[in-house]
Amino acid sequence: MQNLVALYFFFSVCFVFFTSCLGEENEETYRALQLEALKASILEFLGLDAPPGAGEKASHKDLVRMFHQYRRIGQLLRGNSTQEEKLQGRTRASTVLFPTTVEPLNSTDLKQQWLRVAFHKDSRINNGLALKQARLRIHRPRRHKTSNRPWLTKDILVRLHKPSGFQTEAVFRTKGLTTQDVTLDLTGVVEKWLKDSSAELLVVEICLKKLQLHAKSTPRLSLKLNQAAKRVRRALTAEEDEDHCRRRSLNVSFKDIGWSDWIIAPSGYTMHYCDGSCPHNYKPASMHTQVKSRLYLMSKGTAPRPCCVPASYEPMVLMHYDSRGKLKLTPFNDLIVSECHCA
Repeated sequence: MQNLVALYFFFSVCFVFFTSCLGEENEETYRALQLEALKASILEFLGLDAPPGAGEKASHKDLVRMFHQYRRIGQLLRGNSTQEEKLQGRTRASTVLFPTTVEPLNSTDLKQQWLRVAFHKDSRINNGLALKQARLRIHRPRRHKTSNRPWLTKDILVRLHKPSGFQTEAVFRTKGLTTQDVTLDLTGVVEKWLKDSSAELLVVEICLKKLQLHAKSTPRLSLKLNQAAKRVRRALTAEEDEDHCRRRSLNVSFKDIGWSDWIIAPSGYTMHYCDGSCPHNYKPASMHTQVKSRLYLMSKGTAPRPCCVPASYEPMVLMHYDSRGKLKLTPFNDLIVSECHCA
């Protein structure tokens, strides 16, 4: 039943897309046809001949209970979708670096002491992933935790060490940060450090209120790097223009189509769909698609060419009344298109 409804929806939408491409309908009529195809398909999927009539509405208690279930099912479906994306190769990585050296700098000042902390580039850092965030954590020394007074007395310096010497990249004011642990965003500096092959070390210099330097008075530092797969944005080529296969969008409001009295949530959604031509070797879904495309060329158009169709979907949950006036939750796994290709 579910497959038949999906097939009905697909052919209904393809029909209106085809007539639109031929120029037989203007834009307003085309949008109306899309909405009619969508309405007919949703009713068919729910097993309804027509929208349910006005009846007794659910109590406030039942609505609250159903909304909790609605959110829980939506999170579960999105969680499964996210796991699917990871399986398709959209990877993330998190790496925590600890300093290789922590050394006090020579100072004659009896009240404060500079420390130089150095991080090396670690083999665990995945150079194939883009840096999304880098956060430096400076843990307040245990010996200083008995006092509410500042324990950092000067600005925090972040520097790169190259063969030519130290190069200051960032300066952080310690005012307002010096009573507790300190967390700094070093994304820009770390990104430059990772890309610069001549930069040997990432160096952080901090100045402490001078106490007897031992294990309890030395702060601990850690640098956490969050990385994710790089997304490559390509400029449209001469062949890859607005008329070629791509995802398009249409906003659907259940209030505007007169369904807000029986569809409780969501109030609407963005109806993505696939539209456009499929020239030879453009976004092929498979080797079969490439053979189909070549056959179309060799037959001089007598054989069918590949069509622009969905490649993946996003889930959606519908909270609605059924024909008996009972409040229900119905998940749609293949209604919202997330990607398109030629098949």
